[in-house]
Amino acid sequence: MRGVSAELAQDDKVTKPVAAYAPEDAALLCGIGRLVCAWTMLEQSLEARLAELRETMGDVRTVGARTRPTMTKLMTELRTTVAMRDRRNANALAEIADVERDMQRIDRFRALVMGGFQQPVPDGFLCRDIRNNVQQISLDQLNDEIVALEQVAQRLLNI
Repeated sequence: MRGVSAELAQDDKVTKPVAAYAPEDAALLCGIGRLVCAWTMLEQSLEARLAELRETMGDVRTVGARTRPTMTKLMTELRTTVAMRDRRNANALAEIADVERDMQRIDRFRALVMGGFQQPVPDGFLCRDIRNNVQQISLDQLNDEIVALEQVAQRLLNI
């Protein structure tokens, strides 16, 4: 009897190995991968932009050569560098604040997807937030957040 209940428990599991995902889940897997890649590319682009700004200001040191700086540290350095560069122009700092708000929203979404992914459902997937509430995310919503992330990256590089 014990063996049967163990088999039933196995059948009731919601999780499945990634190799078992069907071809129709390819858009989901691709979308999540794009989200991860877009965030990483944003970090790398911001690091490169900061290096350019430091160099134009005569500072050629490498910050964070031992450890990878967090997004918070990168944004702090960007604000500081832009404030030193444009002492009379508050528009750039206002733009950074706007971009940072958008980034925080996208980062919360990214954390929900990365840390709370549960299972695919038709046209999307389920996630659990930090309060253990189930949220359904559509593939369109995932794509919209990726596009927003790419726009944020472009705005940051134009500052």
